[in-house]
Amino acid sequence: MLFLRRQGWWLLPELVAVGILAGLLAAQPNPLPDQLAARAQTALEQLSPAELELYEPSGHAVDHGGKVLCAAEPFGTEPSTADRIEDVERIYAVYFCAVVKPGTPWDYASRSSGPAVITLTDPPAVQTAKSGVDPDRVWAMIPDELEQKAAARFVEWGRLAGLRTRYEQAAA
Repeated sequence: MLFLRRQGWWLLPELVAVGILAGLLAAQPNPLPDQLAARAQTALEQLSPAELELYEPSGHAVDHGGKVLCAAEPFGTEPSTADRIEDVERIYAVYFCAVVKPGTPWDYASRSSGPAVITLTDPPAVQTAKSGVDPDRVWAMIPDELEQKAAARFVEWGRLAGLRTRYEQAAA
């Protein structure tokens, strides 16, 4: 036993190092939500203001062109078991978009928000609920198990703050 204690002392630092590495690997964040958000954002920003049914703060439909900027936060995928972006066929996300009109402050920007379904085809197909008072339009496009998440607001406020920063830079 004395021989093992004298000869096995080197094992302790190696076990500690293996434990630290295992902890670091286990703590690696999952990149999939950020990848899904980026894909959804890119697809939404390809739409025109008319396709997003963007409205002026006064309630009138947007009748001008302009660059659409969006933030998106995924709340589900199809298939639901996908753990790589390559495996995802459809993204369910909440979005917030604004049309950049040079010189227009953020508070007066034309905006749209709600749930979206982005099918990852080439080019991606985007489905948003059309405006109106009938909530069944939203529920018809979202799987039953995701409906509560579709009604939720953004969890990561950093995405909205990033959108506002991009808007202000583009509008300046």
